[in-house]
Amino acid sequence: MIKKRNLLCAKKKENLDLGQKLLYEPYKNILVNFRELCINISAKDFDPVAKVYDGLLSVPSEIREYYEALLGVTSYYHHSQGGRGKYIEKKIASSFETCSLDIKLSELPFWLEYPFLHKKRRIFTQKGLSPEEKDILKGINWYWLGDKDISTDVGSIIRDEKTIVLVELKNRVDTGGTAGRREIWRSKFGIFFDYFDTNKKLFRKNRAKFSLAELLEKFGFTSLEIYIGVLFDIGDNPATIKSDKDRGFYSSSKEGFQDLKKRVEQSSRIKITNEDTENLEMEFSLNYSSIKVKMGALYGDEITSKLFRKNFPVSDLLLLSYDDIWLSLLITIEERAILLRHKKNFTTIFLDLLSRDKGLRTKYNDLISSECCEAELNTIVNYLLSNYSQLFEDEMVPLGKNKSEYLADVIQVMCAAEA
Repeated sequence: MIKKRNLLCAKKKENLDLGQKLLYEPYKNILVNFRELCINISAKDFDPVAKVYDGLLSVPSEIREYYEALLGVTSYYHHSQGGRGKYIEKKIASSFETCSLDIKLSELPFWLEYPFLHKKRRIFTQKGLSPEEKDILKGINWYWLGDKDISTDVGSIIRDEKTIVLVELKNRVDTGGTAGRREIWRSKFGIFFDYFDTNKKLFRKNRAKFSLAELLEKFGFTSLEIYIGVLFDIGDNPATIKSDKDRGFYSSSKEGFQDLKKRVEQSSRIKITNEDTENLEMEFSLNYSSIKVKMGALYGDEITSKLFRKNFPVSDLLLLSYDDIWLSLLITIEERAILLRHKKNFTTIFLDLLSRDKGLRTKYNDLISSECCEAELNTIVNYLLSNYSQLFEDEMVPLGKNKSEYLADVIQVMCAAEA
């Protein structure tokens, strides 16, 4: 019995939404390299020191190939997770039209003038821009005059409220530790406070210079909200003040909040108009501008509620559940172990047959075109076992798997790598 897997990389990229495309390229890169580990013994080697340190010379002979495959495949995987670092920020930004990520204070005019271009550049980098979009970037004539630049993880432009929302994210209540919490309040939020307190000119366009408040006014905004946002507790549940307190990190945030509050109270230009010391939130006004500023802490669903101005459970950010990584990782370990032991495996046999059997190649092309549809998968597995069963030897099937199930998984991983 075969199992149809939910493989993102088997899908046509042009039909994917933005959230899916965030995973597609890093997943595809991993699968392509896993394919090489399945077919090429020399794709991963260990130097003499590594062989001694990792125990390759002392591991029992009956599991030596499996252990070597396990080390080689997992070591590659742990060094190839380039798409993971900013994934949650990109996922949040992709969920709301005027939301973007990595909002640098020095590039605030660029974001406010070209929010969609800013977002595209941050998600897909400079390589993802068209020649016309790159020309727009070259023509931006805003200049940064400040001495302390800072960036915030995600930001949203709420046009109908004339509001900008910036959120510095923590994935879990324990991310960054207690020092990391205080640092956000004292340094990151403190820099924003300093620029509002001094009203220093930070931006220049042609001969005109603007402070932070003046820039916001120029673009038609009346308020700026800046938050630290904690997404999850130590599990997958949305974070709460209670879970933050239970883990001992809330007190650090409150300490940073109180320090910032004292600085605001000592300012002659800034006045606190509203505060909530339990929920760590304060709002203040400026005596030289109509801009209102709010700084505070958010937990769980409060983050997306503030960014999107609508209900959006943060748990939905984790709903992109595909089988590409776990399936390809396990299949590659098994296939590489078999390759090291027998100098061949189901993958090499299948690829060899593809090069010799035009009918099989046609069926495989149909499988790729169908995005690994179950009907086409059944067709190709049945064809292989009806015509070439003797090549797919029983001794190359991992313990606890039957031949058709394992062959189907191998083919699906190859399909996802090559689609």
